[in-house]
Amino acid sequence: AILLQGQTGSGKTAVYLNWLESILKQEQAQVLILVPEINLTPQLERRIHAYFPDRRMAVLHSGVSEKQRGLAWYEAMTGKAQIILGTRLAVLTPIPNLRAIVVDEEHDTSYKQQEGTRYSARDLAIWRAHDQHIPILLSSATPSLETWMAAQAGRYEYIRLDQRAQGASLPSVHLINTRDPQSQFSPGDSGAPIQRSLITKTLSHAISKTLDQKKQCLILINRRGYAPVLNCTACNWLSKCTQCSACTVMHKAGALGRRPVLSCHHCGLVKPIPSFCPDCGNIDLKALGHGTQKMEDAIEEMWPQARVLRVDTDSSRKSKGAEALFQEIHDGNVDVVVGTQMIAKGNDYQNIGLVAVLDADSRLYSADFRAAERLFAQLVQVAGRAGRSGTNGEKGGEIYIETQYPESPVFQFLLRHDVDGFLRFTASEREEARLPPYSYQALIHAEAKSLDKAIQFLNELKDKLKARTSITKALRVYDPVPKPVMRVAGSERAQLLIESTNRKALQETLEIVDQELRQDSQGRISNRSRVRWLIERDPIAI
Repeated sequence: AILLQGQTGSGKTAVYLNWLESILKQEQAQVLILVPEINLTPQLERRIHAYFPDRRMAVLHSGVSEKQRGLAWYEAMTGKAQIILGTRLAVLTPIPNLRAIVVDEEHDTSYKQQEGTRYSARDLAIWRAHDQHIPILLSSATPSLETWMAAQAGRYEYIRLDQRAQGASLPSVHLINTRDPQSQFSPGDSGAPIQRSLITKTLSHAISKTLDQKKQCLILINRRGYAPVLNCTACNWLSKCTQCSACTVMHKAGALGRRPVLSCHHCGLVKPIPSFCPDCGNIDLKALGHGTQKMEDAIEEMWPQARVLRVDTDSSRKSKGAEALFQEIHDGNVDVVVGTQMIAKGNDYQNIGLVAVLDADSRLYSADFRAAERLFAQLVQVAGRAGRSGTNGEKGGEIYIETQYPESPVFQFLLRHDVDGFLRFTASEREEARLPPYSYQALIHAEAKSLDKAIQFLNELKDKLKARTSITKALRVYDPVPKPVMRVAGSERAQLLIESTNRKALQETLEIVDQELRQDSQGRISNRSRVRWLIERDPIAI
């Protein structure tokens, strides 16, 4: 395996396409290229067609029709297609003359299938390359800690690209401390919005300056909808979902229907916004927090002459799709882009002068021990959208991050563009806490009509493991706990964490668990308690 680690805009795609060109010269050779998301396939598809005009390509992802997907699968299986491009499902395609695999943005969590049969397409691709004795290239500006450590240990070949392809400098990073009164608007300030501003004065001035230079601005807020929750000011009622243990999100008119609605992002429930509080009758309901739709309105109010485009799941569902929205940005028909993480990945924008990240702290402090690693990767990726068209010595754009904790290691390493330093720091933290990759984890998921049933089912399983003396010093089985989002679509969910410093010991225990559960189950539903269960190895979220 080969790790290709390079700065954003350093030409990693050109490097691996050039490498694949030499492989495709072999007779009947086929290659597989994996990308993490459907939105990234059209741009890469065009680039591959331009690079290999005489090669046949099959595109496999859930965004194409079943007929197209079936034809692409047939062409890959019969060897007619030399290049197979797709998302995680493409890794399962039978390819008789496979000679090389590329996993682009290998750090991306989208490679992990989180529903049904759970698998990691990246790990499966590595195993497939090993099994077939063919090379595999893992490409990323911010490799996952596991991959980076494998390269540092010499298990993977290591190739680095430390400069941008055309010689432009990396973007300048600015941290805006939102606790500092100087960064906020004061009454009477010129340019201050009528309502309370959703962005700081410092960022507002930077956006104005960038727009004056005829450059585009990219604003990342990782929360779609208008506001995350609707609240009653009299009795503190919250717009909770009736089917899930989560709040419904307010969406303005035109996003999911002709009227404003409340929508649950977990189960898909959509209902009209109440005209008064269901608990106390108060008509003064307030939208708390802000999402992409509210930010879009705020930008249009502050810069009425600017052309604003919102890019999120809702807007891409309404139009011809994400590709049409991205084309608007490439064509220069947009001044300010407001969007979720969809805008942060892989796209080669040529005129972005400023990138702003709002509410970064919501992803910094989380129960997930990988939260900091994921935030750092996302910040590096979105920062890399700025200044990509610059040439030798030109300024590489600017990134502004609003945070209450500028002293956090994530932001301090980002200031220096020190990916290796951050990964070394994270590795030492994980080693001290004996967390992956210094240990191995598995989750047993249980889902039932009541939480008590799910917890009882997992407790009985833990007792059986104790009776079999499977629990040793090398292996720990924790108590079952409710999931972070405990109820989804009416089902209540719990999980049991099994952790070991020895991979073999963990796998042997999971085999025992699987046999034990299957004895009293039809499929993956327990006969006695009617609990649905699932074993997940190497979970990406706990």
